[in-house]
Amino acid sequence: MPTLMLTTRCPNACPWCFARSKMTAYRSRGILEIAWDDFVRAADFFVRSGETGIHLLGGEPLLHSRIVDIVEYLRERDLKIIIGTTAIVPPSLVDRLSDMAFRDISFGVNSTSYFSYGPRKRAKVDYFLRNIGHPTGISYTLTEQDLSLQGPSPILGRIALITRFSLVRHATIQIAVPAEGNRNFVAFERYGEIVGLAAEWIRILVKNRITCHLDCHSIPACRYPEGHPMERLLRPSCQRFPLDVGPDLAVWPCFPLSGMGAPLHRFRDFSEVRQSFAETLRKQELHYDKTCRDCLAMAKGSCQGGCYGFQALREQGDRNCFYEAGAGS
Repeated sequence: MPTLMLTTRCPNACPWCFARSKMTAYRSRGILEIAWDDFVRAADFFVRSGETGIHLLGGEPLLHSRIVDIVEYLRERDLKIIIGTTAIVPPSLVDRLSDMAFRDISFGVNSTSYFSYGPRKRAKVDYFLRNIGHPTGISYTLTEQDLSLQGPSPILGRIALITRFSLVRHATIQIAVPAEGNRNFVAFERYGEIVGLAAEWIRILVKNRITCHLDCHSIPACRYPEGHPMERLLRPSCQRFPLDVGPDLAVWPCFPLSGMGAPLHRFRDFSEVRQSFAETLRKQELHYDKTCRDCLAMAKGSCQGGCYGFQALREQGDRNCFYEAGAGS
């Protein structure tokens, strides 16, 4: 489902956030939120593309000055709404959203920093989770710190939140990916460790009758043993881009590849957007190291070598990126 970025402001400053540099760039241009007319154009583009739903992001999307009007407009267009939020918003807004008789709206709360919040932030999140009145799930971003610490503590904390606030019994786990200016993302050389840790977390979730999916992950085939139970959940290619639309109506494949952005008005619909980005990226070859060139999975096309975000860093000359140049580079 494509996403629409409503605001560039956020009450958090997570070091691993893939959107930080993009939000900073927008704010430097004086863009704090999407203008109403541009929002309408974007919503119409979603409808014209045959999309049945829309994912609203930020920054913090609930900080948009006309968020209630936005929800009402999307309801009139028969679009299902998913709002990704920190839940650090005024209780009065929570009450207004709770009172809206709209069944096709749900929330996903990023809970990664919840247990490190101070009392005021924690109180706002707790009020949101207790009173929002619409289906609400939680997500967690797996960072390099989790790999260093190991253990089930983060996922046990999410189970506690789900139980305490009677949330949707589903957890979304994201892998922190590289983008311009962020840090604490999972280094490519440690992707193999994700398999073991994620498998442990998922076993715990299943035992507690909680479903789970991993969002935005591209772990090469060589990073997990053949026949490993995680093989069904982890994909070894970077092809299914969410597509992000910014508050200036630029569209890009994903935040780590936001440098590929193009004006939305150049395209008829999202199908044409996807085709355009696919053709551009098809010309690039991703190789983790020299062994990739002799890899059968690579030769068969069943593995691309991982996340294009690392390739973007390599092209920027980042010495911390572990991709070597692809064939012909």
